Amino acid sequence: MSVEPAALPEFCRNFQEYQRLLQQQCQTLEVPEPNDVAQEASFQLAQKIAQQVYFKGKIPYSEFMHHALYSPGLGYYSSGSYKLGAGGDFVTAPEISPMFGKTLAKVIMQAWQDTDACILELGAGSGKLMCDILLQLESEKNLPHTYYVLEVSAELRQRQKHLLNDICPHLKSKVVWLDTLPASFKGVIIGNEVVDAIPVELLMKTEEGVAQGFVACHDQGFTLVFEPTPFSQGWQKRHEDYVQHWPEGYLAESSDLRSDWLRSVLGSLEQGCILLLDYGFEAEELYSPYRPQGTLQCYYRQKKHSMPLALLGLQDVTSSVNFTQLAQTAIDTGAEILGFTPQAQFLTLSGIEQFVAQGQDSDTMSNLSVAQQLQTLLMPNEMGQNIKVLGLSKQFSGTLTGFQSLGLHQA
Repeated sequence: MSVEPAALPEFCRNFQEYQRLLQQQCQTLEVPEPNDVAQEASFQLAQKIAQQVYFKGKIPYSEFMHHALYSPGLGYYSSGSYKLGAGGDFVTAPEISPMFGKTLAKVIMQAWQDTDACILELGAGSGKLMCDILLQLESEKNLPHTYYVLEVSAELRQRQKHLLNDICPHLKSKVVWLDTLPASFKGVIIGNEVVDAIPVELLMKTEEGVAQGFVACHDQGFTLVFEPTPFSQGWQKRHEDYVQHWPEGYLAESSDLRSDWLRSVLGSLEQGCILLLDYGFEAEELYSPYRPQGTLQCYYRQKKHSMPLALLGLQDVTSSVNFTQLAQTAIDTGAEILGFTPQAQFLTLSGIEQFVAQGQDSDTMSNLSVAQQLQTLLMPNEMGQNIKVLGLSKQFSGTLTGFQSLGLHQA
């Protein structure tokens, strides 16, 4: 069921009006304007979401975020835009240095002492991590039976295949792309910066209590509105220990959809372990009164900003991971916690320094020196402290040297 363009708000009734809105947004953010093809895709997505708002009056922010990131052919991860690396919107650890993937390969070999020699990577990005892991495992004469990749983005899947063909075409037979989680998997599952892109609900502390965020429309664009709902009231009841210390206007995110996602991943894992690496905090720090603006962030052309309703379908939208919630979800599902630690400690204890000498001749995306690569991966003000590593397992008795005995405060 569709809506006549005349019934839509002014900003998306026709392409010219929407172009003007995109131009204003780019001027505000001081970023280059997207090309005509990208603008047309964004316009189509805006009309699609505006129609949903027309019929419903407003939609939960999580629904808006899902459309913005994953709407078929139009969302950020479903379109043909160039996302990762120097020419994209953001850079992840594998693009910084091959030492990251080489170190994870060593961790994977440790895990294989107690599970099948298979890998499942969730959201493989540019494919760089996959190639670095495979090449290191080949040098160790310890290739996997199969390297599975679950990738929802058709554009990223093609990019991964091209990179594999360019860097290690002789290993193509080892890689299998999946559309859904396998029914039963034994081995090691890796998720590097995957969880932070799973949609969240927005919350705000008001005079009446915690209100839920919705997206509505007016003639100038999409807008956020907050109102109390049974969901927000239930959330406040469960998290009163945090909410009572929040000032009015405090913004936060609820990540229940991420727990649902993890339950699915754990349901797929019959035996083995999972490594989740992502930006995030334990719940006590995430919901600290000293973090009043929440953690929702957007990335466009290497610029980080806080305008989640702008550049629809053209920018990445993420929020920090609540690792306490993920750990509790795992425990409730019958899994065990292998460990939880900052990336710097995990990589250091896993032996990243042994690859420094090899890295002198590496050709990285950023052309950084090996010392700069190491600093970005390990220093507290870079990825070292901001990214955490959570290890989960099922029917797994092995140990990984990257973890120390640091527990999570369970919510």
